[in-house]
Amino acid sequence: MAWRVGALVAWIWKLRKMNGPTFTWPLLLFASALPEWLMARLGKIYRGKPMTVKSRKELLATIKPQHWKYLRPDNGDLPDGWEASPEPALFPVLRTIGSD
Repeated sequence: MAWRVGALVAWIWKLRKMNGPTFTWPLLLFASALPEWLMARLGKIYRGKPMTVKSRKELLATIKPQHWKYLRPDNGDLPDGWEASPEPALFPVLRTIGSD
């Protein structure tokens, strides 16, 4: 209760000049003077909606197909249609100029 009253008094005393007289709804939300559900019902704040959570397979499917070649087989949950790319040679054959 003291926090709510203190926030309102500080706003009336000093912060009103800085924030302006139309800062009342964010102040009431910050001070927890009104419940959030009530302010959302009044249309003063936006509560938002829960985000949908994607699985690992769905996230890997969003990678462009041209970049699938960089995925390793031990990644797990690889997208449908993924094929392993051939392994590059670890040590390329170096030829010297004078030898044939």
